[in-house]
Amino acid sequence: MDTEELLETLQAADLSYYQANAYVTLLELGTASATEVAQASDVPDARIYDVLRDLDDLGYVELYEQETFQARATDPETIVTGLTERASAFESAAAEIEERYERPTLDTQTVSIVKRFDTVLEAARTFVRDADIQVHATLTRDQFEALRSDLADARDRGVTVNVTVLRRDGDDPLDEDDYRGAVSVAHSLSRPAPFVLTSDLRRTAFAPNPAAIEDYGLILRNRSFTYVFFWHFLLFTWLSSPVVYESDAGSPKQYADIRQFLLENRDRLRGDDPLAVEIEGRETDSNRTVTFSGTVVDAEHAEGETGVDDGRADADREPSVMSLTGTASIVVDDGDTRRSVGGWGATYEDVEAHRIGVLDAAPADGPEPAE
Repeated sequence: MDTEELLETLQAADLSYYQANAYVTLLELGTASATEVAQASDVPDARIYDVLRDLDDLGYVELYEQETFQARATDPETIVTGLTERASAFESAAAEIEERYERPTLDTQTVSIVKRFDTVLEAARTFVRDADIQVHATLTRDQFEALRSDLADARDRGVTVNVTVLRRDGDDPLDEDDYRGAVSVAHSLSRPAPFVLTSDLRRTAFAPNPAAIEDYGLILRNRSFTYVFFWHFLLFTWLSSPVVYESDAGSPKQYADIRQFLLENRDRLRGDDPLAVEIEGRETDSNRTVTFSGTVVDAEHAEGETGVDDGRADADREPSVMSLTGTASIVVDDGDTRRSVGGWGATYEDVEAHRIGVLDAAPADGPEPAE
C-alpha cells in the first residue's frame, strides 16, 4: 500500500485529510516539532496545532513540550487493533448486505418496477424454478445461456418450455445440442424484441427492447397482467417466427392456456384419432378444484368454429389467430360425463382450466375432484 492509499484508508476510518496527513508524517519522522510536521506535510501552519491536539485526543499521537511543542506517534498496537476490528466489522457488514440483498420475496407484491436488468433476470430464474406447467420466453442468446440450467431443470420436472431466441448481428446460431434438454420447442426471430418470460400464466419478468430509451423492468405476480404478456409472446414473437428446434423426447405437452392448446392441436382435433387430455382446474359453480381425464369431443372459439371433425359443416375450417382471441372452450368426455372446459376467467363453462395435459391415449379413469 503506498502513501496515498494509506491516507485514503485512514480517512475512511474517520480521520480528516489533515489529520491523516499529519499522522502519516509522524510515522515517518518519529518525533518532530509541530513546525517540522507542518513543513513535511500538507497541513497549513495555522492548523497544525489543532490537528495534533485532535490526534492526541484520538490516541494516535502523544504531545509534550521540550523547549518546543513536540509530537510523536503512539504505540500503534491500539490503533492497529481498532482498525482491525473496524475492518472485521466492514467485512461482516458487506457479507450481511449480500445476504440481505433482495431477500424480501416477491410473493407479497403484485407489481414491482426495477431499474436493473440483473434483478429482472434473477426474478425470471425464480419464476422458472417455480413453474409447474409451462414457461414462455423471448430472450437473446446470452439470456438463454444464463437461464439454460434452470430451464433444463424445469424440463426434467415435465414443464413445457417454449422459447423464441432473438438473433442479433454477429451472434452464432444455437444448435440442437444447445437446446436439447432445456427446451420443448424453440423459434428464432431476427428483429429486436423485449425480454419477456412468463411462468404458468401467473408470473412475468419483463424488460423493454434494448433500443428503447426507457431503462426499467417489470416483475409481476399477477394473472391478469401476465395474460397480456403471454399474448404478446404468442402473437408477436412465437407465431410470427420459424421453428428451429423441437424436442424429440416424446413427452406429453402441457398448456396453461386453452387458446394455445387449440392452436397447436387443431390438426389432431380435426383428425380421426381421439385426442385425450387431462384437465386440472376449478369448477365454476362450486369453486372446487378438480382433475379429470377424457377425450375432446368438441372445440369452439370466438367465431363458432369447431376443431373436431364431428360431422358439422364447419369442421374442416382451421381456427384463425383472431378467432382465438375471444371465448374458447372444449368439451371433454370422461366416459360418464361431458364437461365444457374454458380458459382463464371461464364463467359459462363447467370448468376453468388451469392446466391441459395432452395424453398419449384416451384414459379410462373418471373424474377425481378434490377440495
